[in-house]
Amino acid sequence: MTMNVTVETEAEEMDEGLSLMEDLKSGGLNISSHTEMPGRVKIIGFLKKRWIVDSTTGRRVKLVCVNWPSHTQSMLIEGLNHRPLKELADEAIKLRFNCVRLTYATQMFTRYANRTVEENFDLLDLEQAKAGLAQYNPFVLNKTIAEAYEAVVDVLGESGLMVIADNHMSQPRWCCSLDDGNGFFGDRYFDPQEWLQGLSLVAQRFSKKSTVVGMSLRNEIRGTNENANDWNNYVTQGVTTIHNINPNVLVIVSGLNFDNDLRCLKEKPLNVSTLDNKLVFEVHLYSFSGDQESKFINQPLNNICANIIDGFVDHAEFVREGPNPFPLFVSEYGYDQREVNDAENRFMSCFTAHLAQEDLDWALWTWQGSYYYREGQAGPVETFGVLDSNWTQIKNPNFVQKFQLLQTMLQDPNSNASFSYVIYHPQSGQCIQVSNDNKDIFMGNCSISSRWTHDNDSTPIRMSSTGLCLKTSGEGLMPSLSTDCFGPQSSWRAISNTKLHLATITQDGKSLCLQVESSNSSKIVTNSCICTDGAPNCLQDTQSQWFELVETNTL
Repeated sequence: MTMNVTVETEAEEMDEGLSLMEDLKSGGLNISSHTEMPGRVKIIGFLKKRWIVDSTTGRRVKLVCVNWPSHTQSMLIEGLNHRPLKELADEAIKLRFNCVRLTYATQMFTRYANRTVEENFDLLDLEQAKAGLAQYNPFVLNKTIAEAYEAVVDVLGESGLMVIADNHMSQPRWCCSLDDGNGFFGDRYFDPQEWLQGLSLVAQRFSKKSTVVGMSLRNEIRGTNENANDWNNYVTQGVTTIHNINPNVLVIVSGLNFDNDLRCLKEKPLNVSTLDNKLVFEVHLYSFSGDQESKFINQPLNNICANIIDGFVDHAEFVREGPNPFPLFVSEYGYDQREVNDAENRFMSCFTAHLAQEDLDWALWTWQGSYYYREGQAGPVETFGVLDSNWTQIKNPNFVQKFQLLQTMLQDPNSNASFSYVIYHPQSGQCIQVSNDNKDIFMGNCSISSRWTHDNDSTPIRMSSTGLCLKTSGEGLMPSLSTDCFGPQSSWRAISNTKLHLATITQDGKSLCLQVESSNSSKIVTNSCICTDGAPNCLQDTQSQWFELVETNTL
């Protein structure tokens, strides 16, 4: 099976494909529900944006990926000392991931390709980890580094996972710092010619394997030597190298400053006229991107969230707009899955609201609960990992609820279905539901939540199925559904600089905002709006009042 990337006009794409409605009724696009991997993946334009699409069916393919490292000193995908690889891959499918961003270091293919996994673990003195490999995944021990990487791809594909081969570093080591010599073309360990050789070797190895649907050129370009001209020169060479060897694979390109900044494209766009429109750009975002994550605690949360999203749009998301848009892949974002870090929790609420609103493709950092070896230590824990340190349990008991909407394809460019809204609460991952008798309004599973219409600010929020309107009943009280759709208590607007507060006014003119009653309750009430005026001294946590009207034509 091959992939063929083309660009279609809006008129063509609306007539071409099959709807994904049946897939989505079961909870979103799930690759495991198909008998084979998506085949010829192409990119189409739709409403001035770009989507990644399986050209054999015309269906959009939303990348719902998880990072799974293989680039560190062990040069082997993490966790094979704890459970069989197939079992771990199947679990990723069960958790509704359809893709793995599988990292590698250039030197795994240019210098260490013929070293066996067993030899490498012996050199690192990882006897206990090697014993785990022998118990759970003995097939990798006698394989070379390059063979093991390929065998891993094959197993992931057998489970129904797509793979993006990500060139993470030059050296096999932990990433990243400004002075590690791996940051920019020409740095001590970043030889551009060896890098191109590595891309060539990986592209050749997987040119006949449809499981690998994408190759990313380089992770988190960075450092004091980075500049737009050299970036453009070498990235163009890298893109051309991959495409000439494997014209079927998507080519994924990162920007500057730890993959936070694609504005170099504004200075000098890539010349990709020979790439058959297969180019995808990637971006990373974390609570600590740009400056310290304490900003989410020490500064007004609405102000910080608005600044983060405005910066994200200005630095990266602009590639999806304009006369020649491209897909944008958020190839890393994440947080401590134990949810013990308030700054990271607040960042996630802020950013996932935007991810849902734009229905972006993404890859969560990260899958692994621990490492074989990282920065001189054997067996360290990864707090951002979906799995616990033993690789047997999901670390976050709220994981499924938290990510359910984000994992669903919300916008289908091939569907003629009308658009409506779900009212999404990013802190919980849930959406507003109405009971069958229209009396109770509460948080619930987004896949079965109520659908709404809302024309613009200061208009009613109507329930699609009944035409009844959301109306405030007063402070601290649950709103009601009413036939009165034209009074001020039924008129709603998005306020604060985040536009995440849905506000109306009472009979006496007081502004009230939708709010989850408490962390232990699913009940929805209206209360005084929190920190919506941008006051610099208002440091209250506003997450309970954050709601995003997420547009969808699939639910």
